[in-house]
Amino acid sequence: MTFPSWLSQLCRGLSRPIRRTTQPIWGSLYRSLVQSSQRRNPEFSSFAVRTNTCGELRSSHLGQEVTLCGWIQYRRQNTFLVLRDFHGLVQVVIPQDESAASVRKILCEAPVESVVQVSGTVISRPAGQENPKMPTGEIEIKVKTAELLNACKKLPFEIKDFMKKTEALRLQYRYLDLRSFQMQYNLRLRSQMVMKMREYLCNLHGFVDIETPTLFKRTPGGAKEFLVPSREPGKFYSLPQSPQQFKQLLMVGGLDRYFQVARCYRDEGSRPDRQPEFTQIDIEMSFVDQTGIQSLIEGLLQYSWPNDKDPVVVPFPTVTFTEALATYGTDKPDTRFGMKIIDISDVFRNTEIGFLQDALSKPHGTVKAICIPEGAVTRHSSSCL
Repeated sequence: MTFPSWLSQLCRGLSRPIRRTTQPIWGSLYRSLVQSSQRRNPEFSSFAVRTNTCGELRSSHLGQEVTLCGWIQYRRQNTFLVLRDFHGLVQVVIPQDESAASVRKILCEAPVESVVQVSGTVISRPAGQENPKMPTGEIEIKVKTAELLNACKKLPFEIKDFMKKTEALRLQYRYLDLRSFQMQYNLRLRSQMVMKMREYLCNLHGFVDIETPTLFKRTPGGAKEFLVPSREPGKFYSLPQSPQQFKQLLMVGGLDRYFQVARCYRDEGSRPDRQPEFTQIDIEMSFVDQTGIQSLIEGLLQYSWPNDKDPVVVPFPTVTFTEALATYGTDKPDTRFGMKIIDISDVFRNTEIGFLQDALSKPHGTVKAICIPEGAVTRHSSSCL
């Protein structure tokens, strides 16, 4: 049963006559709750001095007076400039008449990547000057007023995605690197996925989002922990490797469905699959078996998966620990490449090769191989060798 239908039944039951009187307040309460539960398009310009974002303007906005805030992406011949914000790009026409000399001075002298606020009218681009590669390519802004909010100094690199930059330089100037479209996309995608995970777990399956402490006593075993000194000499806090103990206490306390977007810390060297600080979706349930946990995680990933990516197909393929070791030789195989381990003992039963005979003569002795596509030595290549 969905939330709106459940709420509808609840409100109908509560609004039934009680001693020949009705409670009409529940009708308005129901409407307000249902309206608030419906999805709405985000209002990116609410509570801000701007009226619109740079990337949302279209030909349907023609004639509207707008105020935009953003960064100067580039400027052409002191006639046009392209203004950028997190939502996209828009072309701004720099006024050339003497009455707007102050506006022209601001927009022409401001260095690239300076932050400006402009107000003006949305107009159509001249015929033949439309840019089909830009979502806002049919319109431009005829500026009336402009304000320089923050002038930019010389930058260590250009804020353009196609510009090649070393990773060390990007990390050194991370605040500049975050202006790129790719980084903006990554951060917003992560935010959207976390929000959908919360929606799936809390709204659809009754989980409780609980924050657990990040300062705790040391727990022996597992990874090494980061120690945080306290004001008392000789006493330290420990940063948690995971909320394991806290979530077990919650289960004992009767909160049988808990989750948290948890920060975890492990004082170990960096590896591709292990970082000193990381975030995990931490889940604990009572009265559940392995199948239930697998179904929950499959549904969670399918529900929160981005719409612009290939859909997640459930149920996921599964393999036992024994099968993984026998087929791939590891308990965390990368199945994208195939290359399974194949038992070829029968092929060498009657071989005269000594070390193969020795292996097959032992109890449970086998000969196994990996088939590498196009990896066989041909007669031509062997003769060359």
